[in-house]
Amino acid sequence: MRNYLYTAEGKLRKDIPITEFRGALASEGSLLWLDIEEMQDEDIEVLMDLFGMHPLTVEDCIMVNARPKVEDFPGYLFLITQGVRFNDNETKVESYEVDFCVGKNYLITVHTEPVDAITLNLERVDKGSPIITRGSDFLTCSILESLADSYYPVVDKFDKRVDEMEAELFKDPTTKTFNQIYRLKNDTMFLRRTIGPQVDVFSILTRGDFPLIKASNYVYFRNVYDHLVRINDIVGTSRDIVTGALEAYVSIVSNRLNEAMKVLTVIATVMLPFIVIPSIYGMNLRLPLAEHQLAFWIVMGLTAAFTVVIVGYLKRKRWF
Repeated sequence: MRNYLYTAEGKLRKDIPITEFRGALASEGSLLWLDIEEMQDEDIEVLMDLFGMHPLTVEDCIMVNARPKVEDFPGYLFLITQGVRFNDNETKVESYEVDFCVGKNYLITVHTEPVDAITLNLERVDKGSPIITRGSDFLTCSILESLADSYYPVVDKFDKRVDEMEAELFKDPTTKTFNQIYRLKNDTMFLRRTIGPQVDVFSILTRGDFPLIKASNYVYFRNVYDHLVRINDIVGTSRDIVTGALEAYVSIVSNRLNEAMKVLTVIATVMLPFIVIPSIYGMNLRLPLAEHQLAFWIVMGLTAAFTVVIVGYLKRKRWF
């Protein structure tokens, strides 16, 4: 648990004891930012007893992987958001949850692991940034903007992978290419499921229906909304490309198979006289010309003639 207190006198205090929370919350013009990582039992008591959080809010903070949403409770605004990043091997996109409880003169952020957007804003406050002096709603928006900006490196890297896959697809597609397309398809679906609901949440936040958000600060929430819409559009374009690439791969493989079957069929057809005619004359029967001195050459000549006729017919049909 980390906290910053911006007092009504314009002073910034860091990591004040819990016993001073009530006085800080009762002070007009102050702002308390409480950041909780890996919530413990004592943190639950603080949220419910000191801040008066609803049990459902605390439950959502404890149970991660909830769907992004915004809820207006008496005295505070509860917001669930999600960020995305690549795993340690940079082979798969994964999400993480950040919860916000926005009160009149306090902000509570809850997450289960270090979050770059939170760390960045904590460092800004440490360096004397005015973001903590402009109210809990502005501080919330600053963190949300950092969280939205963290999507860009992931989306850019993902977009680069899509371009590389597309180039490989039309150069020399293999089974490895198909596996790559399938992974990209899963990643695009995951990104859409993560970003799409957040676009809806920020659409609600920009309507001006929440008294805890100052009218002058709605423009900053709209800016974050625009960021998410842009990111969602990029992911949507990538999804269309990956879907098209999957269809193109199937077509390319089918064409290759058709070409192979065509070649094999032509070879089998051309070789047909060499199989049928000699096999007939190889039977233990009296056949025309079987006793002739030049029977072998006559049969071979007849076979060759039929072969030439077949090749000529295939060429006339433009089968090869």
